[in-house]
Amino acid sequence: MEYPALEDNGLILVARIRSHLDDPRSLSRDVDRGVLVKIRRGVYVRKYLWDLASDRDRHILRIRAVLAAAERPIAVSGRSAAAVWGMPIWGQFPSDVTVLDEWRGGGRAEPGVRRTSAGFRTARFVDVDGIRVADLTRTAVDIARQNSLANAVGSVDWALWRKNPQAITGEMLADDIRNLDPSLGRRRLERVAGFATPLSDSFGESRCRAVIHLLGFETPELQVEFRDERGAMYPDFFWRGVRAAAEFDGKQKYTRDEFTQGDPAQVVWREKKREDRLRRQLQGFTRILSSDVDHPERLAALLDDAGVPRGRRS
Repeated sequence: MEYPALEDNGLILVARIRSHLDDPRSLSRDVDRGVLVKIRRGVYVRKYLWDLASDRDRHILRIRAVLAAAERPIAVSGRSAAAVWGMPIWGQFPSDVTVLDEWRGGGRAEPGVRRTSAGFRTARFVDVDGIRVADLTRTAVDIARQNSLANAVGSVDWALWRKNPQAITGEMLADDIRNLDPSLGRRRLERVAGFATPLSDSFGESRCRAVIHLLGFETPELQVEFRDERGAMYPDFFWRGVRAAAEFDGKQKYTRDEFTQGDPAQVVWREKKREDRLRRQLQGFTRILSSDVDHPERLAALLDDAGVPRGRRS
């Protein structure tokens, strides 16, 4: 059937269109027909919009569905807040929406909602696109608290990233961690915060750097400039003592239009020419693939072959 133009951020809310429906069962029939997708009780979205939505955008639709059904103002945190901020995370966004709320004791479980009170006392909230959300500093802390160093640092690096217009500072991160209850893993969070940097340019690059660290190799320098007659170059990782560099080759570089401009082969050619220019100024150079990071023994062999020393530089 044709639904009235009463959609809210792409959602069809039964409470808003009930009086316009000749038959309430038509919604269920349209789900069966593949016209609609039911997100939660009383909230639907057109299937073509759902199919076009990214994993992050689907989670934001779930957040808006929870907000529409809420009886009082609520705020989202954790991975749900990360989705709203546009923060990259390890893995997919969950089907449950995380709501940060003051502990009220007991209460009825709500399908599709995960309620937490962890860190509520010191949390700060802001409005982002009409959604009340934990601020970016607390969101970075929450993601770090829920993941290992390797899987968390890309999210925290993004929050600090020098090119992020919303970027936080290391001091803000440290202050937030310092104010947390020690039972929330403060020491481990301090380790992640101390390792994070505003210089990493992608989640995959950050994760690679963390695995290099965990393997016990010397910590590389980031964004070191090399220059020749054709201009400046900045390899992802550089070990000055042995004049070795490494580049993290994420899949996105060769598959996303923003990088390829529709011509992946040209990207490969440009990367090769750039590598040739770098090699003329280095004693060792290696390319690291995502699959190497997923199999640390392979990454270790690559770094050993490139002459990267073991033992962390202080």
